[in-house]
Amino acid sequence: MSRNEQGVTLVEVMIAVLISMFVMTSLGSVVFFATVQNKNQGVEMSRVTVYAQDKIETLMNLDWYDCTETTPAAGCNTTGFTGSGWNQGLKAGGTLAHATTCPASGSAAVGYIDYLDASGNQLTGTDCSSIGNYAYQRQWQITDTIATGAGTPGMKRIDVQVWSHNAVNTGAAAPSAMLTTYLSE
Repeated sequence: MSRNEQGVTLVEVMIAVLISMFVMTSLGSVVFFATVQNKNQGVEMSRVTVYAQDKIETLMNLDWYDCTETTPAAGCNTTGFTGSGWNQGLKAGGTLAHATTCPASGSAAVGYIDYLDASGNQLTGTDCSSIGNYAYQRQWQITDTIATGAGTPGMKRIDVQVWSHNAVNTGAAAPSAMLTTYLSE
């Protein structure tokens, strides 16, 4: 038997096994990371969508007309908000520009923003700086789209956007969802 016909040595087999283990471990960690990323983003996208829908339903149940009277109508909701910049009901206003800091008094976001904990419960305080850590931020915008006689809006557009500040390893912007609905008088 010549030297070329001899089998593979034990050292060669061990090196091949070691290289295979290294490749499989590396590939396994990539697959695991991708799975975790996918699951995390999916869960967060589902939550922000649910929280946006919840806010739209709450807004649709408020008083149609502006709640700026001295004695607000029963449909106005002032729970957890103070300050002269708070607009209740379906008064046109708000912004969907992501407020990365606590909105200053007079800002378009004041009165059209709230914060949620990791379970989706609304956090309350005298202003957003007293709320502390939050997992989700909701902002909404009310737009009068069709005017009927005497300038009274006959249809309103409600846009709600929610950002997740809870997502792990996003690698980019926080997951967010925006929903829009129209409401007629």
